[in-house]
Amino acid sequence: MFRLLLIRHAEAEARTKQGDLARPLTKRGRADAIRLGNYCAASCLIPELAVTSPALRARETLDAVGGKFLQKPVCKIEELLYDSDLETLCDILQGISASVKTLMMVGHNPGLAEFARFLIGGEASTPLIHFPAPCLALIGFARGDWGEAARGGGQLERFMNFSCEPADNLLAR
Repeated sequence: MFRLLLIRHAEAEARTKQGDLARPLTKRGRADAIRLGNYCAASCLIPELAVTSPALRARETLDAVGGKFLQKPVCKIEELLYDSDLETLCDILQGISASVKTLMMVGHNPGLAEFARFLIGGEASTPLIHFPAPCLALIGFARGDWGEAARGGGQLERFMNFSCEPADNLLAR
């Protein structure tokens, strides 16, 4: 079984003089990302590989989440994750080695929400359309490899919104 943890970055500052790629997390964003990391660690959702957008807010989210893991995953900055569309995200997924059973991708909307809906065969009304910052969509694939996973057929196991109280989560199992 393969598991994909899709994470939208936590809340970021609205603007910086250095441009969009340099937007850091807000204080609340850091706290939310740490809570997401605590959840992943407590739920044994520890990836072997974490792929992140080069945007500072995505890298800071990954650092906060990964800081809660006893064993750090291999981390890779993937330039194509910034401002990515469905086709690009599928290409990235197809390039992941089958030896990686649990993969984390940290990126941005609207690409991640569209990607998650595609992977699970969802409609536009699926809760993933909102994909708030930060959130986690855990998608499981029963067989195959990442190349096959990139063609869909996944099952949404969990969808957690970490910008609100746990009782407000949309789909939590």
